[in-house]
Amino acid sequence: MIISLIALYIVSTILPQVRAYQLTMLDVGQGDALLFETKLHESLLIDTGGNFNSTQNFSSHSISKYHILPTLKRHNIKKIDYVVVTHPHLDHIGELDYLTNSLKIKNIIINANSFKIKELNHLKNTCSKKNIKLIDFKNKSHFFMNKAEVKLLDATISNSDNLNEQSIIILIQYKSYKILLMGDATINNEENLIHKYHLYNVDILKVGHHGSRTSTSNNLLKAIRPKIALISVGEKNKYRLPNHQIINRLKSFDIKIFQTNINGEVNILFKNQIEIHSQFN
Repeated sequence: MIISLIALYIVSTILPQVRAYQLTMLDVGQGDALLFETKLHESLLIDTGGNFNSTQNFSSHSISKYHILPTLKRHNIKKIDYVVVTHPHLDHIGELDYLTNSLKIKNIIINANSFKIKELNHLKNTCSKKNIKLIDFKNKSHFFMNKAEVKLLDATISNSDNLNEQSIIILIQYKSYKILLMGDATINNEENLIHKYHLYNVDILKVGHHGSRTSTSNNLLKAIRPKIALISVGEKNKYRLPNHQIINRLKSFDIKIFQTNINGEVNILFKNQIEIHSQFN
C-alpha cells in the first residue's frame, strides 16, 4: 500500500502530465493575461494583468496571488519560458515585477520603443538580477515552442504617442490552428496588419483593447474570419466594456464570444478539434 501511494505521488506530482496544447485566458479583471502552453509544459505568458490602488499608491498583487500563480500550479507549470509584454500599460504589465520574484522566467520580450527610459532601465536591472534574457521583439520575429510557431507581428505605429498603438501582436500557429492575440492594438494597427501580413482563417481572436470601439474593425474581421473571440474585461468596469457595438459586430460574423466577466477563466484545448472549458459556464 505504501509503495502504491508513493507511485501515485510520483505520477501525479513529479512526472510531467501528457496534455494537449492549450490557451488559457486568465480572469484578471480589467486587464490582459493569456497563457499558451505545449504538452511538454513549455509556456508563454502574454501580459500579466495589473491594477493600481490610488489611495495606497501600490498594488496588492492579488491578481498574481489568486489568479495567475494558482492557474500555473494547476497546470503544473514551474517556470515560464517566455513572457511577452504587448505594451507597458499597467493593466498589461502591472504584475510583472511580482512574477519575476515569484517564478523562474527565462525570457521577457518587449517593444523597447514603447518604454520610457526609467521604466526600461528598471526592467533591465530586474532581468540582470534574475538572470532573465530581455529581448526586443524587433530582434526576434518568431520562435518555436515544440510544434507551435509563435510570430511577433510588427504593426506598430512608431511615431504615435498612444501606447496602445505600440502593441506587439502575436500569431500562434499549431498544426492547422491559428491564434491571433491583439493586445490593445487599434484600428490603425489593424490596417497595418491586414496589408502587411495578409492573415486569413484565424481560429481564435483575442479581441483588441478589451472590446473597445478603438479596435476590432469590420475590415479586420472580414480579413481574418475568426471562429472564436476572447475578451478579457473586468466585471462592471468603469469603461463599460466590452462595447455593445463590438459585441454586435462579432455576432454579425457568427463568432462565438467568451468574456472573462461572464465566463471567468477560459481554457481552450487543441486536440483533433477545439475544446473550450470555462470557469462559470
